[in-house]
Amino acid sequence: MLTSSTTRSRPLLKALRHKLWDAVHEPDTPGESGVHIDPLDRPPVDMSTRSTWHREAFASPEMAAFRRGLTLGDADVRTSILDDLATWYDTTPDEARRRALHWEEISVQEWADANGDDGDDGRVEFYRTQISWAYDLMWWAYLQSEGHGDPSNVVALRFLQQWAPGRRHLDFGSGVGVTSQVFLETGWTSTMADLSSTLLDFACFRLERRGQSATTIDLLDHGLPAGAYDAVTAIDTLAHVPDVHDAARTLHIALGRDGVLVANIDVRSAAPETVWHLQDDEKRATYDVLRAGFVHIGSLGYGLQAYRKVRASGLRFRARTLAQWVVMASPMRRVAARASRRVLRRLWSVRERLR
Repeated sequence: MLTSSTTRSRPLLKALRHKLWDAVHEPDTPGESGVHIDPLDRPPVDMSTRSTWHREAFASPEMAAFRRGLTLGDADVRTSILDDLATWYDTTPDEARRRALHWEEISVQEWADANGDDGDDGRVEFYRTQISWAYDLMWWAYLQSEGHGDPSNVVALRFLQQWAPGRRHLDFGSGVGVTSQVFLETGWTSTMADLSSTLLDFACFRLERRGQSATTIDLLDHGLPAGAYDAVTAIDTLAHVPDVHDAARTLHIALGRDGVLVANIDVRSAAPETVWHLQDDEKRATYDVLRAGFVHIGSLGYGLQAYRKVRASGLRFRARTLAQWVVMASPMRRVAARASRRVLRRLWSVRERLR
């Protein structure tokens, strides 16, 4: 029979086990995403195995709106996204599928062709000439619609429906436009902003085919208007900018009073397949967001965090920023993190030997 103390300790032990697992295995996680799966080769997703976040998002009206934005006429999502890619890039649906599954291999070659390692100029050339991310992002949207991918766009929308002070949306790093589409489908206005002209052109083509309209901003040529938005999404974007604080300051200015930012920092291990991920310290990058004038208001799942715009001045703001620097960005934090990781690795080793 379990005692009450044993029952109470189980959640604590489970949490410790997860923390040990993360500490030991996270550094060894491969940096690359690998080849995408094809849902036709897999059984349907068992939603009982997914998190509450995932189940609720997958069954929501917002997910239905997300799927509507992906489809063309009476065609299903898969047929529609392959038709988008095949038509725009003048290829066949079968070839579009192949490129979508193997996008990463193509992207590595595009990085080399653009001399992406040659500083800012090389990175900008890569962003403005590559096409592989169109295949990746479209297929990822398809995976989300089938339950195989994390429904981050839908989760962000569901949060912002409740917490944003208005319905003016900006998607920063808008890619192929699927995030803007789900906001448009639910009654928002939306602006797509990206440094990649190739992705912006493809996104505009997709929206036009569906009778949708969004403002576009090419970030190489234009800045963001001040105070123009109530909500900003920056999903899988901030890891690709060289200066997170500068980007966050830009978004702070673009948001109106009490505006909300939903973003993540997609840090990856160093590898040829992740050279375009420019951030290697999630806590430091998060601190750079906070010190730009944001307060954290929620963790949404899938690494997404929500922030409210606040006044980036005053004694209270400076005191809070200093405290955040100590725990998130100071040298002592890095030393403590390395030491705790060593301790957790030893604990994990002991646990494995005792099993």
